[in-house]
Amino acid sequence: DREIVHRDIKPQNILLTRDGQVKVTDFGIARALASSAITETGTVLGSVQYLSPEQARGHGVGPSADLYSLGVVLFEAVTGGLPFDGDTPITIALKHVHEVPPPLRRDGEPVGRDTAQIILKALAKDPRDRYRTAEEMREDLLGRAARWREAPAPDKEDTIVAAGAGQTGEDRRPEIARRLVPAVALTVALLTLFIGVSSSWQAFKAYLNVPEVTVPLLTGRSLADAQSLARKEHLTIQVVQQSYSRTVPAGFVLEQDQAPGKMVKVDRVIGVTTSLGPELVTVPDVRRRSLADARFTIEQARLAVGEVREAYDGSLPPGVIIDQDPAPGASLERGTSVYLRVNRGPETLVLPDLVGRSLDDARRLLAELGVTLRQVTQVPRPDVPPGQVVTMTPPAGVLIRHGDAVAVTVAAAQGPGGSPPPQPIVTGTPIAPITPGNPTRKQTRITVIVPEGPRQQNVKIVVIDGQGARTAYQKTHAPGDTILTTVSGSGYTIVQIYIDNRLIQEMRP
Repeated sequence: DREIVHRDIKPQNILLTRDGQVKVTDFGIARALASSAITETGTVLGSVQYLSPEQARGHGVGPSADLYSLGVVLFEAVTGGLPFDGDTPITIALKHVHEVPPPLRRDGEPVGRDTAQIILKALAKDPRDRYRTAEEMREDLLGRAARWREAPAPDKEDTIVAAGAGQTGEDRRPEIARRLVPAVALTVALLTLFIGVSSSWQAFKAYLNVPEVTVPLLTGRSLADAQSLARKEHLTIQVVQQSYSRTVPAGFVLEQDQAPGKMVKVDRVIGVTTSLGPELVTVPDVRRRSLADARFTIEQARLAVGEVREAYDGSLPPGVIIDQDPAPGASLERGTSVYLRVNRGPETLVLPDLVGRSLDDARRLLAELGVTLRQVTQVPRPDVPPGQVVTMTPPAGVLIRHGDAVAVTVAAAQGPGGSPPPQPIVTGTPIAPITPGNPTRKQTRITVIVPEGPRQQNVKIVVIDGQGARTAYQKTHAPGDTILTTVSGSGYTIVQIYIDNRLIQEMRP
């Protein structure tokens, strides 16, 4: 089997779990990791205190290089110090190449012979003098450990260096052996791990040699289509993000994290961003607000202010919004324009000349201009055709506004013999509203004096307001009778006086 060479065995890369399992990290380093690591044109790798001699020389390395580094780790675990140390990495590396490890001592006392022999064999300068495999080192260590357990008493030959004064090596050996138990256990676990890694190389190699496939184009497709296409290529789709889009429908792929055409291993997860469609916002109600306030409110709603047109409305203050399009509450795509109509106040216009026009013509023209015909009075004018406007108030040419009222006098029809018929006397006097809480409902006191004539005359008073037209008064009266009555209307009101079904006068209270 091919073997994996770690090349950087050191205490920092050896982890112990809570249940006693040993884990080696940073397998197969590819670069120097700290200032204590040295490189020479990329050929020397490893932490210098645990570097094998062949690594220091920049030669090729095999499994025995890791066993040398493990020997340094064991030396440090047993003695509490490193076999080779110095002020610079170069100094330490040269010691690994040329110097012999110092005697193994713990707290001034020599380490047992079996332990020292195992560690010193691992630290041999020539790789051929070391253990050939981790399995060989493990078997040697387990065999010696078994003899330690079986031995009834210490052997005088178990130490390489004699004990210090006051205590024999035999006396110190049980204590030292107890201290070596954790190091021995750690070493056995590490060697077992190395053996497992070596035997698993073929599985690891198979993992690395996974077949590759071409990443398909997923953008612009529905998520379901993208998933189906990915499955055909033995790939997996994962939605990693969702974003709004004005151009891509909801549920379609916006982006993919692996470019189309790229070669990846099978079963690779391709991250995609899908569209939520356009971001919709609700149109706020800006009517009756100032233009500046309306702009701020619309922009806060992440919409835009479109064309602003001006219009006239005498019922609202100038500068406020009369209307908007789209209407409040509508759902729009973010950034859509809202069109506004801002009030210029009452519209002023020049009152046209009504004199010489018929009453019907004058009424139509004023209606087109939004002006009210408030009062119509008939006067005898033998020189003017009946029904033609004779005078107007206010006069032609003045500036008026929508909703203003105009009064006119028209020529009355001629009576028998060419003389104008007698005219009634009509007056209208506004009085207080019917109820203080409803100021738009008005009352007017009407006074009509029936004109002279040979017979009784039918008098009718018609009220026209927001509720329609209705007859407020109708009776037959003798010439000279005085009629006193009160009429009421809501909002804009017109009162018409008829005698014998002929309009005599029209007024706006």
